[in-house]
Parts: sequence; C-alpha cells; structure tokens
Amino acid sequence: MKTPFLKVFLGAAVASTMFLAACGGDSSDGLPSAPQSSADISTPASSSDALLPPSSGAEPVSQAGDPLVSSSSVAGTTPESSAVGGDEPQGNGYTPGTLEEEIAKDAPFVEASAANGTLLPLADVLATVQPTERVIFVIRHARRGSATGQESPLHMTGVNQAQSLGAAIATVNATDPIFYAHSGFVRTQQTAMNIFAGRGGDSTQFVSTVVQKLAGGGYVKNDSLVTVHADEDFGTNQLRLFASWMYKGEYLDTFNDLTETSVALLTQHILPAFPPEYRIGIMISHDMVVAPLTAYLTKLAVDFKAYEDLGQWCGYVQGVAIIIAADGSRRYIPVDGLYGQYAHYNGTNKK
Repeated sequence: MKTPFLKVFLGAAVASTMFLAACGGDSSDGLPSAPQSSADISTPASSSDALLPPSSGAEPVSQAGDPLVSSSSVAGTTPESSAVGGDEPQGNGYTPGTLEEEIAKDAPFVEASAANGTLLPLADVLATVQPTERVIFVIRHARRGSATGQESPLHMTGVNQAQSLGAAIATVNATDPIFYAHSGFVRTQQTAMNIFAGRGGDSTQFVSTVVQKLAGGGYVKNDSLVTVHADEDFGTNQLRLFASWMYKGEYLDTFNDLTETSVALLTQHILPAFPPEYRIGIMISHDMVVAPLTAYLTKLAVDFKAYEDLGQWCGYVQGVAIIIAADGSRRYIPVDGLYGQYAHYNGTNKK
C-alpha cells in the first residue's frame, strides 16, 4: 500500500513529466555527536549554503564537454540534472587501468551481485560492512522542489529526508568519519550537508568534495534525441525512455553503452575520488546517473523499469552501495535511504 502523500506525489510526477520519484523522511533530534575529518582534496561548503533550502529561480545549466559528459536540460522536458564539465579532485583511492581491463575486472563483481535486486535500508547495509571493508554509497539527492536548475534547492521534505537518513546512519555508526561528495548542484550539496547534520554533525564544520561527473555520468550521447524520442514514443515522459534503454537496449542513438559508461564512471571518477583513509563515503548524485549505474552494477536485477510502471523508477535517496574488500574485490547492493512517515518500504524498491 502506498501512503496518501506518495500517491499524490507520484501523480504529480507523471503529470509534470519530470524526473520525480518517491519522497519521505522526518527530522530527528537528540542525535549523538559525530565529529568528521576531512581529506585534503575536500572543498568546504559555501557559507551561504544553509540547512534549510534557499529560494532560487535559476534555470538549468548546459555545458559542453567530452563524449562521456552529458547532458543539458530544460525544466519539465529533459532529465533533472545537467552535466557540468571541469577537472575533478582525485582522492588517490584508485588507479584505473584501461577501460577494457576495468570492464573485465568488474564483470565477476557484477555477476556476483546479480541476485541483489531488492533495495535494502542503507543503514542496515552499513551495519553489515566489516571492519576490513570500505563502502561508498552513491545515492540520488533528497526531494527537491519543482525547479530543476543547478541552483534549485531541496524541498523542506527533502531536508527532513536527508536528516532522517543521517539519524539512521548514526544508530549504526555515529563516530567513523564520512567522506561526502556531490555534483555541482545545490540540491546534492544540501542533501550531503543535511545527512551530516542529521547524524549529529555541526553544520559549520561540514566539508565536502564536488565530483562533477556525478552530474550526468556520461550516459546520454545526444541530448536533443532524448526529447525527440520522448515526444515520439511517450509524450515527453523520459523515465520510460531511460528505462527502455537500460533494460531493453533501445535508443542506442541517444545513449552511450551502459557497461562502458558505468565502468568508466565507477573506476575513473567515483573510486579515485574516495580517499583511502576513509572507510565510509557518501556521494550524492541524480536519478539519471544513479538509476543506470545501479542497474548495471546489479546486472539489471534492480527493478527501475519505468516503462512498466512509473513508480518503479529510482526514488529520492535511493542508490547503490559499493563495498570494497581488503583484496580490492567489490560487491554491489542497491539501497533505500528513506525513513519516516512518507517512506514506503515493503521489501521491494517500488514507491
């Protein structure tokens, strides 16, 4: 059963034809203190960023870049985030080989994760990570407002979602330093900061790193064709377009190869940005990145098949845990970060 709030919200998502999905979460008080250390590569959050969302009327930003950087957006007709080019910080956490080598290396890890189709509570997954293991959670930001521009902030519900997730994390790990990274969008930075605050951190001490590749991931090959095909086939609903590419291999003129792009994103951007001195990392991205990455890492076991049901798309603060063993092997588990009165979790990822 979906909550009344979720039914209303999902209906609004379909009507507006934007990348909206389930939302929820409540704020929590009285959390234990959790001091955070920072890597040298981290960049402090701007002093103008507040825990509560500021007002913003900014339009999405379109940036040109290399073929693995995508995509520009128009509010209401294209995916919610735009890729932002530029150099990224390197945390010296991973030195990738060639793309072909990395695809071959990753293949058995994906195969071993192929049975992991159910999104599990993020805090529960964190509790299973062994002392000799490290974990990076790559998740979608918390609920935003109706705007999709780079400066558009979280909705107040999203603030509560992120803080509730931080509180849940604190129940299983209140002290280990966490490395926070996000795209160059305000809503991803605010999600990270509110997770930090919900865990018990002092917001004035929050430090994070911008990983530009989290704003697009390189999955879209041709921006204009996204709109063209959506208009032709689904009346501008692009959730179905993305899902048809991910699961059925359609629209290859519009999207890059799922395997190649996911492995490049993982091994050239996500893993290298994660400093080796941290055991826990949280990277905040967008559904147009998190959904295909999670689908690839679980060998399409996770059910983000929006062409069957729009409620099966990647929801807010959902994503994947990348667990790294001491020998460098990896396992992938899809996660759900929603906790609180608006969360709907019945053992599946459907919202």
